[in-house]
Amino acid sequence: MLLAIDCGNTNIVFTLFEAQTKLSEWRLETVSRQPADEYFIALCHVLESQKLHYTDIKNCILASVVPVVTHHLVRFCEERLAVTPMVVGEEGVKLNLDVQTDDPAQVGADRLVNAVAVAAAGDVPAIILDFGTATTFDVIRPAAPDSDVSAIYAGGVIAPGVHRSVEALVAAAAKLPSLTVENFDPDLPVLGTSTKSAMKSGVLWGYVGLIDGLLKRLKAEPGMAEAVVIGTGGLASLFAPHIDAIDKVDNALTMTGLRIIFNRNKG
Repeated sequence: MLLAIDCGNTNIVFTLFEAQTKLSEWRLETVSRQPADEYFIALCHVLESQKLHYTDIKNCILASVVPVVTHHLVRFCEERLAVTPMVVGEEGVKLNLDVQTDDPAQVGADRLVNAVAVAAAGDVPAIILDFGTATTFDVIRPAAPDSDVSAIYAGGVIAPGVHRSVEALVAAAAKLPSLTVENFDPDLPVLGTSTKSAMKSGVLWGYVGLIDGLLKRLKAEPGMAEAVVIGTGGLASLFAPHIDAIDKVDNALTMTGLRIIFNRNKG
């Protein structure tokens, strides 16, 4: 079995694969000082429910945007699973991407992994819209026909994430109530008639406006007019019905990309 690990700023997602089949998936809150044993205990609980054992895991691949946690996850793989993980971003792990940014080393591992998945599916040119701790837009262009890469990562946009924006607003304004980001009525009025309804309108229609505006500008970039827009991340399914420009939602994008990268690089 392959254990794929995606460590983000808010959550760590673990997915077990047998070949191309996903067997199980679970997530833990990202904690900077979480010891390897905590990950191992959670893993054993999941495996037990699947009638599996941790010794069935023969390979691991890890993508992380939290360096302080990466160390603990590597230790978890090495010391508890007796597996040396493949780490996205380390020398020798090939992504088959041409990263055309000012400093490719600064691009988040998860964003590059998503680009690999999209290129493998043939969905280029593409704009990947990821609703995570930040709301990110990644522009993926097709590679030249005679190129030895599968796609070009051209750059992107980073905007504040929905949850973090709401938290910051409530923390800064003493009289505003807390607000849970949940399913919105498709006919939610723009005009709020209470503090809470006004806040809901600001979250939903404010982000719809932000996303529509940025997608319009990104599609105006050379060669991007017909780009496929792919939503992913925890809130993608919540916002997609309100954003006509989103062509598809794929919440398995990162894990699919990790599986593809592992298969391309395994010895």
